[in-house]
Amino acid sequence: MKNVKSDVHAELIKAYKDVPEWWFYILLVGSVVLSLLMSLVWKETVQLPWWGMLFAFGLAWLVTLPIGVIQATTNQQPGYDIIAQFMIGYVLPGQPIANLLFKIYGRISTVHALSFLSDLKLGHYMKIPPRCMYVAQVLQYRNLCR
Repeated sequence: MKNVKSDVHAELIKAYKDVPEWWFYILLVGSVVLSLLMSLVWKETVQLPWWGMLFAFGLAWLVTLPIGVIQATTNQQPGYDIIAQFMIGYVLPGQPIANLLFKIYGRISTVHALSFLSDLKLGHYMKIPPRCMYVAQVLQYRNLCR
C-alpha cells in the first residue's frame, strides 16, 4: 500500500542540497546585531531603546507561527500592528519614531518572514533548488533597501 504521507514534490526536491540551518542563524544574528547597534549608536534619533528593539523581535517571534498557520489555511494575514503600536505607545509615550520603529521591527519583520516562507514553499513546488531560493530571497530583500 502506498504511503499516504508521501509527497511527490518532497521526493523530487531531495536531489538538491538543503539549506544549512546556520545560514538562517547568520541572517538572524546579523539582523539583530545591526538593529541593536543602530539603537545604541543613534540613541536620540532612533528613540527606541535596545530593550524595545528586543521586545519587538520577541513579539515578532511569538506571533509569526500563529499568523503563519492562519495565512496557510485561509490565505488571510491578520495584522497586529495597531496592538503593537498601543503597547509601545503606552511604554514610551510621546516618541513617534520609536513607535514607528517598533511597528517596523515587530510587525513588518513578521510580514517579511511569512513572505520568505511563502516564496520558499513556491520554490519547493517548482523544484527550484533550496539554496538558490535562499540566495535569491536574501539578494531580493537587499535590493529593496536601495
